Amino acid sequence: VWQGRPNARAVATRVFHARTIALYFVALVAVHMVYRLMDGAVMADILLDTAWQAALSAVAVGMLTFLARLYARGSIITMTNKRLVMRSGVALPMIVNIPWSNVKKAGLRVCNDGTGDILLTPVDDRRLFYFMLWPYVRPWHFRPVQPLLRGIEQPPAVARRLAKVIAEERETDIRPAPAPSPSSATGSSDYEQPIPAL
Repeated sequence: VWQGRPNARAVATRVFHARTIALYFVALVAVHMVYRLMDGAVMADILLDTAWQAALSAVAVGMLTFLARLYARGSIITMTNKRLVMRSGVALPMIVNIPWSNVKKAGLRVCNDGTGDILLTPVDDRRLFYFMLWPYVRPWHFRPVQPLLRGIEQPPAVARRLAKVIAEERETDIRPAPAPSPSSATGSSDYEQPIPAL
């Protein structure tokens, strides 16, 4: 149904917080420069201190950005008509299978960079582990563990495909029953609407 990789820039921003850390380093260098000026230091010494601090800051932010690219390149998200398959990891790739029958609800958040995050809430999370799913998991939510598809490009289109697949899966599960209950019918209609925003 759909297959893709997360956007590396989105992973750097929302997982590794590279932009926030870069702003922190800029503020730190600026404060140190002002402190040295008020202390009466020579401008040449101030510029020398600022240069090596800026270089170290750039190395730190560059490492985070490089890690984000590695994780984005090593991740493949595949949606079939029966399940979601997530492969992620750099040194030790992990594969997680989530049947659509185990998805209770889903939510979509579209970010300013044009990418989006799709949050899945499972019916049963006993076979889902936070550190196995990281970084594609909702932060600081250990129970229930909620898979989070990060940095999805064209998120509305992917969300519509997801909603259609889950609706079809639930309709298939209902058809064999001789007399489906009203609660089952109501459950299947939840995904006939677009995925709600988080």
